Amino acid sequence: MIKNNTTKYGLIAKIFHWTTFLFLIVQIPFGFYLSGLEFSMQKADFENYHSLSGVLIFYVILARLIWKLLNPSPKSWDKNKLRRMIAKTNYFLMYLFIIIIAVSGILKKFYIEEPVNLIFFNIKSSKIIFEFSDFFYRLHELSNIVLITLVSLHIMATLYHHIFLKQKILKKML
Repeated sequence: MIKNNTTKYGLIAKIFHWTTFLFLIVQIPFGFYLSGLEFSMQKADFENYHSLSGVLIFYVILARLIWKLLNPSPKSWDKNKLRRMIAKTNYFLMYLFIIIIAVSGILKKFYIEEPVNLIFFNIKSSKIIFEFSDFFYRLHELSNIVLITLVSLHIMATLYHHIFLKQKILKKML
């Protein structure tokens, strides 16, 4: 089944979900690793790979959001309105922070006159503004910590529903 139905996610939604997960599980620790490296050509090369992966994640999330608008999610198994509201808020915040992370990473590079490869085109500032670059770097790092927290809550909630509430929620996304 390609599209979602009332009980399960379709193949496309699953591909978006697990592709995003795999990118993030590599990208976030790699970014923290990079922040601890001294400047070198190797670090610059690694940062370019990290930036390109971030742009890819951004495009996957945009496509995922478009797909989500065109193809509604399966009906929630949870009858508790508060838990459903918390889940929807967490989903929204995860999407938001992934976008903030991508955009802040792009702007961090942009404001130190580094060319930014957006795959379909490149951008480069004509003026260095270190204050902006530093702001977007701090926003980038802080947003990653928030995203890690949100993803952790998402995983714990999924396990809670699966194990304690006996809702086989994992079957929706596997």
